[in-house]
Amino acid sequence: MKSSTKWLFSILIVVLLGVSIFAISKMYLSFKKDVDDKKWFKETAKEITYDENDDNTDNGIAELTLDNTDCIGWVRIENTKIDFPVMHTKSDPEFYLRRNFNKKHSNLGTPFADAACDIEYSKNIIIYGHNMKDGTMFSDLMKYKRKDYGINNPIIQFITPNGCNRYIVCAVAKVKSDDDWYTYINETDEEIFNEIKTKLQDEALYLINGELNYEDFYLTLSTCEYSQKDGRLIVIARRSDINC
Repeated sequence: MKSSTKWLFSILIVVLLGVSIFAISKMYLSFKKDVDDKKWFKETAKEITYDENDDNTDNGIAELTLDNTDCIGWVRIENTKIDFPVMHTKSDPEFYLRRNFNKKHSNLGTPFADAACDIEYSKNIIIYGHNMKDGTMFSDLMKYKRKDYGINNPIIQFITPNGCNRYIVCAVAKVKSDDDWYTYINETDEEIFNEIKTKLQDEALYLINGELNYEDFYLTLSTCEYSQKDGRLIVIARRSDINC
């Protein structure tokens, strides 16, 4: 019995050791993958530039769209870590929720536009990104909870093959994932817009840089916000007549 017990104990130790090695290896590979994805974002961001005096309007974006036709642009906010490609997949809206630019599994995912959006015509382009615990991806949107931060960092750039649009932050709100603002993407009745706007103004942490107007075009960045169940933080910016 003692010999049998010892043998079973040895087998258990070997099994536990194997499981531990497998788990550690999996964690390491996941960590390494995250590091590689972060490096890709950082290195690629250096190639995305915009010069209003340069006739070459692709500014690195055209090459990206050739590498992956799901890429529609690049979103950038100075003084933050938000400097990423924007993907768009109408038939599979959350395809890039857990995939990198090269369509491989990624804990970080890649920011993506709402499936209903059209970057040329939509009144409100909504872009989703993760709020990662390590402070990457769209985590820096949390800084916009403070009105002074929004006042001092109001500019969001959205660079596409057609050029670069500058958006000015005008509202920040904590909402639920099914908030009515997410339904405002394409042209709608002005009365409906005003209803959505009124609700948003009631929810907003603050409003700056003028009123929300039906005639304007907007860019909305959205990420998870954990102070409420199924919460989201949205940073809404109005398109400026001045390019980047």
